[in-house]
Amino acid sequence: MKKVYLCGSFRFVHVIEELERKLKEEKIDCEASEKMDSRGIVGCLEKIDEADVVYVVNPEGYVGRSICFDLGYAHAKGKPIYTMYPIEDPPVMSLMKGVLTFEELISLLKHNP
Repeated sequence: MKKVYLCGSFRFVHVIEELERKLKEEKIDCEASEKMDSRGIVGCLEKIDEADVVYVVNPEGYVGRSICFDLGYAHAKGKPIYTMYPIEDPPVMSLMKGVLTFEELISLLKHNP
């Protein structure tokens, strides 16, 4: 089964925590950006390196500057990136493999080894 990295703005920390809990209930390996430690952005980049898939938690379509940095790095590393909602910025949205509901993400992770 694939490992997923959840990223999103700190304004959505409660949504990210809930999704992380649901993934763990489904026995899906995951890391989340809200669990930053003293390594800061380097810790996030290491989590991206370890992940098979990156999922953007972006209620209302919002992504902040630091998430854009994560997405550029993930894209450069060849990681498939999915987003919860379309991103209004076309250049950033062009990096996404697709838009998936959380249920669709779970299905993708469980059924595509």
